[in-house]
Amino acid sequence: QDQAYFRILCVVLSGSACGAAMGCTCSGTTNPNTGLDEFPEVLASRASMLALLTPEEAPINPPEDPDLVGNCLVCLPEASVRLLGLVPNMDDKGDAQKTLWLGRIWQLRVLALRRYRRDVLARRPPLSASERASIDKALQDPKKHAICLKMQKLWRGAVARRRSSLHVLEPLAFSPSSHAGTVLFMHGSGGMTYNNVRYARKLASLGYIVIAPDSMAGGDFRHRDLASLIKPEQETPYWDDLGLYASDAEGQLVYNTKAEAVVHDADKWRTLYENVFRLRSAEMHWILSRLPKRIRVQGVFTMGQSEGAMAVARFDDRRYGAMIQGRIISAFSVEYCYFTPTREAATYGGSAEVPTLNIIGDADQFFGPIDSVALSVCKEKGHGGWGADNFTGNGFKEMKRQKLRRGLVCVLEGAKHDASETHDNFLRDLLRAFLTSPSNCHQIPERWEPDAYLHSAIKVLERDTEDHGVRVLLKVGQMPISPQTHYGTELLLREAPRQRRDVIATELSKTLLHSSRAELAKAERQC
Repeated sequence: QDQAYFRILCVVLSGSACGAAMGCTCSGTTNPNTGLDEFPEVLASRASMLALLTPEEAPINPPEDPDLVGNCLVCLPEASVRLLGLVPNMDDKGDAQKTLWLGRIWQLRVLALRRYRRDVLARRPPLSASERASIDKALQDPKKHAICLKMQKLWRGAVARRRSSLHVLEPLAFSPSSHAGTVLFMHGSGGMTYNNVRYARKLASLGYIVIAPDSMAGGDFRHRDLASLIKPEQETPYWDDLGLYASDAEGQLVYNTKAEAVVHDADKWRTLYENVFRLRSAEMHWILSRLPKRIRVQGVFTMGQSEGAMAVARFDDRRYGAMIQGRIISAFSVEYCYFTPTREAATYGGSAEVPTLNIIGDADQFFGPIDSVALSVCKEKGHGGWGADNFTGNGFKEMKRQKLRRGLVCVLEGAKHDASETHDNFLRDLLRAFLTSPSNCHQIPERWEPDAYLHSAIKVLERDTEDHGVRVLLKVGQMPISPQTHYGTELLLREAPRQRRDVIATELSKTLLHSSRAELAKAERQC
């Protein structure tokens, strides 16, 4: 820091930015052997982007005030983990070794600062007595002293702005091979738990950087105490909660929806849900506006689960234009229901040009068409309830009404609010197909025709082509292979003869269910 600030003083006190860049000292002399490569900022950026870093464990002691961006969770794919020189701390379902990394942005900041001090500053000699004396002498001039104070304010302002951005991801943006893309993921009402983390693992295993603002990590409206971060040697069971929090949620925007309570005090709950949307929408704007330039150029997908899906569906993304590559809405029906206080709120709030994927189970306990909270509240219209006259339990009706350019709605047979319990591996196929070609999401049924297993699991219920757009409603049947099966193993089973596959799958399913029934029951209670 002294060395970097000394160079800023050289610029100010010598009166020539070019001279300082070429090695000017306060006395005006020039060192011809000093150039831009001597600046620590240049060296640090080159080291982080080009050097082969030795893998290190991310720090686990948080700074005093990490802020929203610092507490933001990020799940990194294998290539990104290697590029940033991190020791992996996360595996995907059933993997033999850990290749992914899940942590908070402040961990990457602290690690980068630690490396900068060790690999750059520590190799430079400290300021000499003559250099310090020359600075002190120059600062006796009132005009130069005033300029230096102004420079100090600019310096601190730049540091504050950089701290509130996601600049630590810039090395990944300059290395296209490190990731396939970026997903802004919005968790459900309980925070980054259970199926929310499972989605992050799926996306990271597909090569995507997952950025997940943690709505529970602080603030006046809701809060959960944060637990210790995940260490490389720590077990990370796929079907269990990873324990990112150390307490239950507290605050005025914390809720546990029951139909009777909503009907009893409709105004209270309408206000609550609207305030929740405003909070989550602000989080999305905050993150999207602070992404590194190269990531913005590459484009970003928005995705949400449950409450987060409501935020993604209603979010007005038009200001970001072509930067939004697609939106994925999981476990929310995008129609007038208890989660949408008004009919105007029960819609897609962003651009109709953004390809949209809606994933929901027909047995979803909150937004499904059978015995759900939304349906129960809808049936009490004369007694405080509200909802659509023709409640369908999915977003296709609204997709047609708004005439989204490209849209796909997948209704999963037998799936509840956590669709991974019944369709985990199918979700991987679906996410890959959508993310690789979002504008052609309506053609996924045709793209899957060569795959007998996938093609036999789906049925097109409706295809709408009005106003030069294409929107498809897809019914997905129950999966014959256990969702707990490792994805690679399932791919092999799919190629086996049908009779042999059923025998193997049945035996494997018995083993998996016996070993993880308690974990699944616990996960269902949390959902």
